[in-house]
Amino acid sequence: MIARLSRLVAALAVAVTMAGCVASPGPSRDPDLGRSLLRLRWRVVTSDRARESKPQEFASTMRVGDHVYTGSAGGRFFSLSALDGHVRWQQPIGSVSSRPAVAGTLLYVGTDDGELVALDMQSGKPAWKHEGRGPVLESPVIVDDLVVFSNEADQVYALDARKGTSRWSYKGETPEEYTLRGHAGVTVVGDLVLTGFANGTMVALRVKTGSVAWLTTLKGDSDRFVDVDGTPVVIGETVYVTSSSGGVWALDLATGLVRWRVQLEGPTSSASSGAAGGLATDGERLYVAAADLGIYALDLDGNILWRQGTRGGGEPATPIVTDHLVIYTLADAGVFIADKRTGELFEYFDPGDGVSGDPTVVDEQEMYVLSNRGVLYALDLRAI
Repeated sequence: MIARLSRLVAALAVAVTMAGCVASPGPSRDPDLGRSLLRLRWRVVTSDRARESKPQEFASTMRVGDHVYTGSAGGRFFSLSALDGHVRWQQPIGSVSSRPAVAGTLLYVGTDDGELVALDMQSGKPAWKHEGRGPVLESPVIVDDLVVFSNEADQVYALDARKGTSRWSYKGETPEEYTLRGHAGVTVVGDLVLTGFANGTMVALRVKTGSVAWLTTLKGDSDRFVDVDGTPVVIGETVYVTSSSGGVWALDLATGLVRWRVQLEGPTSSASSGAAGGLATDGERLYVAAADLGIYALDLDGNILWRQGTRGGGEPATPIVTDHLVIYTLADAGVFIADKRTGELFEYFDPGDGVSGDPTVVDEQEMYVLSNRGVLYALDLRAI
């Protein structure tokens, strides 16, 4: 399917002024697809990467009220008008590959330099900054008066959300051999913080103290590239998580014991393939991205319901699930919008250089996408 779409995509022009909003052609489409769901509202350059041969941008956008917040590899963090893309303020904080979090009047932003920065939402001025050892590539989580986050050095931190002072930290064991880019984010459920590490383990930490409630190994049959880089999701009393070596796992929330495991395979996969990445859920199904193999929908018992192939499209980001849609990006091919029940493709948006980060969807009516050239697109999403 990807190969058929790729031949029919027309690239968008990216000749835009720095941090300026300009008119642009609409989304590129395959005329054989049955729906036209996207309309371009505005676009803004966040990072000038027009002269780079193969740039990548991983940052994701957040909308709060009438404002949109986003970072980029260019080192500046932006507050924009959701209506027209007008720049309200911009703050130099360094390269960003994550999605911000918000609580009260503060934005919490992780940087590729290993910092967590708290910014005032109205002015962009830093309230405090915490320096860590590894890039913060996933969104922090706010729980009570804490901000909890992980980094690529297999560390988990809990900070005072108002002051930035440390409450506790935890360090996972980092393998000596090469590991994959990226790391799992944290998921907080009840009194537990859940996350995974590059050595193939997953841990449940107690929110108040950071002490270990349980630790589980998810290496499968592999002894290298065993990273647990997908952020866990929890439904009821079950934790669902992916690992590079072992596919999709279901664990008991209270004990960490394995309930089931599914190895993902495509038509050309070997028995040892099936590396799974980002995982999303709508509470009834799981949606999993696996490099080159595709996007999978599974029921909560691990049965595969459908698969949409992605060979040749590049590395996938974590799928986004709405009431009716599953939306996923491929680093070399762009954004795909499909029926979450069947996997049928409705719409395809290619900004010309692919999309590596997660899109942001608001009320199934708006979508924000940062292209690998550093251009942020705001698109209206027509209801199904």
